[in-house]
Amino acid sequence: MSEQPTRRDFLGYAGLAAGTLAAGHVAAAASIPANQQQAANGDKPTPPSEKVTVGLIGCGGMGRYNLRESLRLDTVQCAAVCDVDTRHIKDAQADVQKSRGTTPEGYRDYRELLDRKDIDVVIIATPDHWHALTMIEACLAGKDVYLEKPIGHNIVEGRAMVTAAQKCQRVVQVGTQQRSGRHFQKAIELVKSGLLGKIALTRTFNVDNDFWTNPIGKPADSDPPAELDYDRWLGPAPQRPYNEKRCHYWWRYYFDYGSGKCGDWNVHLQDIVHLAMDAWAPISVAAGGGVHAIEDIRETYDTLEAVYDFPGFTQIYSYRATNASTQHDRKYGIVFYGTCGTLVLDREGYEIFPETSTEQVDGLEIGKNRIAAETAGGSDQHWPHIQNFYECVKSRQTPISDIESMHKTTAACHLANIALRCGYKVYWDAQKEICTDKEGRPIEPANQLLGREYRPPWKLPEV
Repeated sequence: MSEQPTRRDFLGYAGLAAGTLAAGHVAAAASIPANQQQAANGDKPTPPSEKVTVGLIGCGGMGRYNLRESLRLDTVQCAAVCDVDTRHIKDAQADVQKSRGTTPEGYRDYRELLDRKDIDVVIIATPDHWHALTMIEACLAGKDVYLEKPIGHNIVEGRAMVTAAQKCQRVVQVGTQQRSGRHFQKAIELVKSGLLGKIALTRTFNVDNDFWTNPIGKPADSDPPAELDYDRWLGPAPQRPYNEKRCHYWWRYYFDYGSGKCGDWNVHLQDIVHLAMDAWAPISVAAGGGVHAIEDIRETYDTLEAVYDFPGFTQIYSYRATNASTQHDRKYGIVFYGTCGTLVLDREGYEIFPETSTEQVDGLEIGKNRIAAETAGGSDQHWPHIQNFYECVKSRQTPISDIESMHKTTAACHLANIALRCGYKVYWDAQKEICTDKEGRPIEPANQLLGREYRPPWKLPEV
């Protein structure tokens, strides 16, 4: 289980995803309510014994979206929802009532939901600092899991989550839905085919200036709203005074709870680089950046440049929240720079730009129109990703965004943050999962940032 995913593995996952699209819940028909599909197709309602019963932990925007998409399948029903904010619970209950005419039980303590024997699957969409506790305990309770990215708050948690999924033999799908997009799969195959020539450099990026129009600012600490159990929201994270711009949504910009843009967004982009280049562990990571322009109460950076050395190529992640000047007319994306051409990719599609130089270098012609320009549109990603998960719940096959490979992608994102926070280049021992210097000696404080102490009484479960 510790082996890196191979090209054959990924093609198998891709084939499963594509097969799911054609197997009874095609995207075109999926917009029709399930009961209307049954009537139109002459199908009988799914017997109760074949239904999958879901519980939702974390009823914010992404959690509710994942649940609504799950309920597009007539084989799925929702029995319970859980959140530390009663407003979120009511919103999720209203979604299920609108979709199915039933109201799921609402809980503030996820352990009560996990204690229910009738729940087969748990969707987890909490803030990142809660992912490990809820996911591991769900596995121990015998539940399969659809888990939002990034898989954990830190690398130690990620490894513990992989161990839990494997030992408990649970199906765990991570919400990196780009893997299920057909145009992403095609782009990955184009890279693997050698069409672009030798790829020495890849780049991923996010650029925006949203914080000028929707700033965090410097609000004062205050009492939490009555609807929110703030102590439970903090959970294993350090004790801090409540601040509205540290909590819902904004938690992403504090290392107590999240991992900045690199973990929140680049995990999607970095993942495609890993898949296409068959590279799962960087040799080293260096990073520069910080809070250079935006004056607010955030902890994470408004500017970041992370440089990864992989065997045979370099990967760069660029983020800025201060200027929206685009690259390749995109505010986010993935670029593969090859000796024969360049591939630019995002959720809306991809473009290939051929190299046309005929310059001789030691007798080798570089470029010379070896490939044609190509443009492809985007493809659905989230819906086939949801389908793939429930197909795997039924078949017990490995889902397309499996926990083991996503731990490796997520670890790369965490390493960029570690390098930035430590202020020096870190080398990565992927077998031991520790940071070292160039000679392979463990280094501090980098290794202290691989995990953290939990706030009592919370503890990372042992499996």
